[in-house]
Amino acid sequence: MTDFIRIPSNPVPEGAEVFDIDTADGAKIRAALFPVENARGCVTLLNGRCEFIEKYFEVIEDLRKRGFSVATMDWRGQGLSSRLLPVSEKGHINDFNTFKSDLRIFFEDHVQPRFHGPHILMTHSMGGMPALSLLADSYDKFSRAVLCAPMTRFFASAPMRIYTRTMAGALCNLGASRQSIAGVKEHSLKFEGNILTSDPQRHERFRELQAAAPNACILAPTYGWLNAAIKAVDDIHNPERLANIKTPVLIISAENDSLIDSKDHGELAAASSAIDCVTVKGALHEILMERDEIRDQYWTAFDEFTAPVF
Repeated sequence: MTDFIRIPSNPVPEGAEVFDIDTADGAKIRAALFPVENARGCVTLLNGRCEFIEKYFEVIEDLRKRGFSVATMDWRGQGLSSRLLPVSEKGHINDFNTFKSDLRIFFEDHVQPRFHGPHILMTHSMGGMPALSLLADSYDKFSRAVLCAPMTRFFASAPMRIYTRTMAGALCNLGASRQSIAGVKEHSLKFEGNILTSDPQRHERFRELQAAAPNACILAPTYGWLNAAIKAVDDIHNPERLANIKTPVLIISAENDSLIDSKDHGELAAASSAIDCVTVKGALHEILMERDEIRDQYWTAFDEFTAPVF
């Protein structure tokens, strides 16, 4: 039976429900709902690569205190959702459109029937890519979307982007799509030198969750994952791709992000009248797992952006 990963430092929010969604292709998507009595609306919360539901219990409580019910899930291929390869610690996907399809099924079949709107979409890192792609398809069922450090581009250097695209495509064509990318460091395993957060307690809490449930963890992505991610990034940067966004979007960017190219966030905002961008000073990539004074900047931006809906 599906249950939460439990550790003393990370209590399960009151009234939480966790369950599996059976997909048409046989995969199981692990999902969770966190209802609030007399909620003002609902936030659909999407995490990033390597993450899983329990990492966001503190964030979920932050949202519940604001009067929101929350719905979230483990992406296919990570957390306690179905894995795509026999070696379960490999992070793999063939096509980011699969993520987008899973998001739509989760929201329309499980979130909307359970929770009234307004509906807010909130993502971190990798979760921002299928979300932004869905919104660019003219999807209009969310009143606002807040994308925290979204994975919209990997490198600031154009030659590096070209090299990575060529290398990933070539290796996939040679049959190496299921091979892990060599030399990728997993920064969640050790605080010293990590590029995710400057908060040792929040970093340690996720490490404890990983230790409590090794089967929820993934490590380096595969070349297939990288190739699929690059195709998704290229798609979102196609001319006019963002022209049909109907939902107001706020990108909250980390000033000191060295995992993705945060400069791209401002460029996307400049290219679309539907997108605004603010930068959180002093933040590393995981803004929501940062020190309180950094997280406070995120929540101020979130509150101001979503306030007109209510």
